[in-house]
Amino acid sequence: MAWAPLSEASAQDRGRGRGPDREQSRERERERPSISAGEALSIARSRARGARFVGTMASGGGTYVFRFESPEGRIFDITVDARTGRAGGG
Repeated sequence: MAWAPLSEASAQDRGRGRGPDREQSRERERERPSISAGEALSIARSRARGARFVGTMASGGGTYVFRFESPEGRIFDITVDARTGRAGGG
């Protein structure tokens, strides 16, 4: 087992493009929304087919969640992927 001062070991890791900072940066990039909340709401409204928009729910994992009420009074949620704009639910 080789011994190296901590500063040298850190420099070696930076030189390879690895380490927690690089991995965290990649993770943030994957989670970054490609569409705005307004665009996502527009997608959800088109899928809701005339239902009344009730509100937005807290979400995580790169999705928007919108709540709607049908003319019959049924409450339902539509999720929109923040990266792709793909809608689900209804």
